[in-house]
Amino acid sequence: MLLNTTPKITIASGTNPTEGGIVGSFDITLDTPAPVGGLVVNFNTTGSTATASTDYTLAAGTNITALTANTFAIAAGQTTATLTVTAATDGVSDPNETVTVNLQSSSDYILDANSTAALTIAEPVAPVITASNIALSYSENDPATIIDSGITVTDVDSTSLSSATITISNGFVATEDSLAFTNQNTITGSYTNGVLTLTGSATVAQYQTALQSVTYQNSSDNPSTTPRTISFVVNDGSLNSTAVTRDINLTAVNDAPVTTATNSALTYTENAAATIIDPGITVTDIDSTSLSSATITISNGFVATEDSLAFTNQNTITGSYTNGVLTLTGSATVAQYQTALQSVTYQNSSDNPSTTPRTISFVVNDGSLNSTAVTRDINLTAVNDAPTNLALSQTNVDDKAAANSVIGTFSSTDPDQNDNFAYSLVSGIDDVDNNAFTIDGNSLKINNSPDFKTKSSYKIRVRTTDDGNLTFEKGLSINVNNGVEIPSRLTNPNDDIFNITGEDIKAKLEIKLTGHSSKLVNELGLFTVDDAKGTIDGIAPGAEGYAKAAIDRSKVILSAIANTPNGFDTNNLTTLLELISGQSFRFLLVQDGTLDAVRNDPNSIGKLLFSSVSTQKITDLGDDGFSLGWKDASGNSATDFNDLVVKIKQTDRALPLGTNLQNKFQGEVIDLRDVKQSVNAEFNVYREAAYKNYVGFYQVTDENGGIDTNGDGNADILTGQAGYTQAAVRGRVAGIDLTVNNQGSATYSGTFQPGGIFVPFIIINDSPDALLDNNPNNDPAVYFPFLGANSDRSDHISLLASNTFGFEDLSGGGDKDFNDLIIKVNLTTTI
Repeated sequence: MLLNTTPKITIASGTNPTEGGIVGSFDITLDTPAPVGGLVVNFNTTGSTATASTDYTLAAGTNITALTANTFAIAAGQTTATLTVTAATDGVSDPNETVTVNLQSSSDYILDANSTAALTIAEPVAPVITASNIALSYSENDPATIIDSGITVTDVDSTSLSSATITISNGFVATEDSLAFTNQNTITGSYTNGVLTLTGSATVAQYQTALQSVTYQNSSDNPSTTPRTISFVVNDGSLNSTAVTRDINLTAVNDAPVTTATNSALTYTENAAATIIDPGITVTDIDSTSLSSATITISNGFVATEDSLAFTNQNTITGSYTNGVLTLTGSATVAQYQTALQSVTYQNSSDNPSTTPRTISFVVNDGSLNSTAVTRDINLTAVNDAPTNLALSQTNVDDKAAANSVIGTFSSTDPDQNDNFAYSLVSGIDDVDNNAFTIDGNSLKINNSPDFKTKSSYKIRVRTTDDGNLTFEKGLSINVNNGVEIPSRLTNPNDDIFNITGEDIKAKLEIKLTGHSSKLVNELGLFTVDDAKGTIDGIAPGAEGYAKAAIDRSKVILSAIANTPNGFDTNNLTTLLELISGQSFRFLLVQDGTLDAVRNDPNSIGKLLFSSVSTQKITDLGDDGFSLGWKDASGNSATDFNDLVVKIKQTDRALPLGTNLQNKFQGEVIDLRDVKQSVNAEFNVYREAAYKNYVGFYQVTDENGGIDTNGDGNADILTGQAGYTQAAVRGRVAGIDLTVNNQGSATYSGTFQPGGIFVPFIIINDSPDALLDNNPNNDPAVYFPFLGANSDRSDHISLLASNTFGFEDLSGGGDKDFNDLIIKVNLTTTI
């Protein structure tokens, strides 16, 4: 019989355990405290679906002092106690299992009605990924691209994840494909051979953000277009999610072919055979095995009359050459086109080739795209050619001509256009009378006065030698005129046609300005004609092409300005002009401009005013002298011919020193090439301009204006090239610095060295220092007689008379008054 102090025991289910997570518990209650020594309670687990040790572990909890397979002891004096249940983590998703504890009877306690309790072991739930259900499009050469910015991750029984794996699970090409990830939120990434592994404990949201940032990139220029499948898996520390995928569709892009040329220049020597331009050129195409065409172009330095490219048809490729461009067409392999390009040749047909380097450009086409052009330069070396002929301008001499008279001047025919020639009398056929003559420069002189009665002709042998010491020889006959004297005369045989004769080969004409009332600046020119009707090369006056033909033959005489500075006297301004004896000629007037400007701009040919009864009045002054009065379009009386008036006559006066080139195109220079002594120069300077301009002179190598910067006598910088202005100003003649106050005049002196051509230049409203201070931002305008050297390509210097120059200081030709600065130069040789 039990005493009423025997405790009554009850068991109830507490917290359910989860695998790898929550620890479960059974709650035990006594209605009276456990006796001294504690209370041992019997139990079993009959009815459990979970297996002890395998699926769970039962352990002593609160107030349990001992636990065996079938008993547990409650500490003395305690009325509550717990048994704990820890679920085993097996990584396998099973149906839920139960753990049942059944209390068994004993004499030491009484069982309550609630003597059995059960706990359920909850299976863990894997995380879930949801990917976008449409494929990603990726084009060749795209940058690294996020694979799935809309991917989501959830986990119903965990707030954190421990890892993720992103795999290229289909179509993977190791040499092309890569995945990338930027470490973030304690998550780090590692990529190897198609698999990107993310590790690190982080929240589900952080892992979702991480997966949304994973990128794909393809590094190939010729990628496989097999779709790639990207698999995503995450792990919560126990279970992997089911893999989800997103496909990537790849689009290949056609890549242009690539040519690579040799990076050193090819050397080509004049008269060489057709030469392969680049035997080492290569052609590749990453995504095509064939090409459809190629273009080889002489893209720099091309001279149509000299240069040619050639190709021998091969491998279905045919070539066509036109005006510097060789076109290859025909479908062929990349290797065959490479061979074709390696066989293309260059040849120069000239005996006097331009030595400007040629640049050859190569382009190939794959049917859709051109390659980027690559180039190879060709450096041309000219070879000196021997002269092929020589001529004497006059092959007769007058009976009783003075000793040392000039018979004529020699000229040479040579393929090399810029050669200089030395002439000498040499032994050989027809040399019988060599001793009767002397050659001075290019002039043939007779040593003694000839006498027709004793010797009517001479035979000599002459050699011409070019700069390269190559020669040509020829026998010549010099005939003596039978005492017929040619009078020196200037005549006006027909209308406005004039004719001049002289005792020598050359005859000189003097033109003096005697009046100018025009509102315009006018320049007077003279041009030679072929007969008394004024025709030029068969073109009659007024016919189409006559004006152009006249311009080509024109010589500048002088310019008359409308507004003269104080102190400058236009009366009796004079020009001397040398013509061939027997030559016929006409005059023309350039209204409001210059012959240089008209030559430079054919559209301005309408400025020319040819002589006619309505434009020119000719007055015979007697003694072979004439007055020419012009009427221009400036608005003066229709009956007056005083817009420009000159007096012309034949003269025996010597040409003023330095004027040899002044009647030619862009000839406003001082030519001292035939002078042997230093030349003293006096400069009279006048100004009618707001700008305080500066005029100086610099030396050039030839009448084209080239500048020798290294002292070897050759032109190093040509007009229009970079640095020309600075070279001219830097090389100016020392001590000739010409300026003057407005409406003032000044006189300067200086010295020119012999043997050179000296050219004026004007610096607008500044000085040489502004150009030579290494600060291009303050450079003033500088103008030259050479229009190609002027920034505006306009004429800024006019010939007012022999050795007298007028300057225009405004850009674009300005008001064309050529009175902004006037320089009159008087030259004398030193004794």
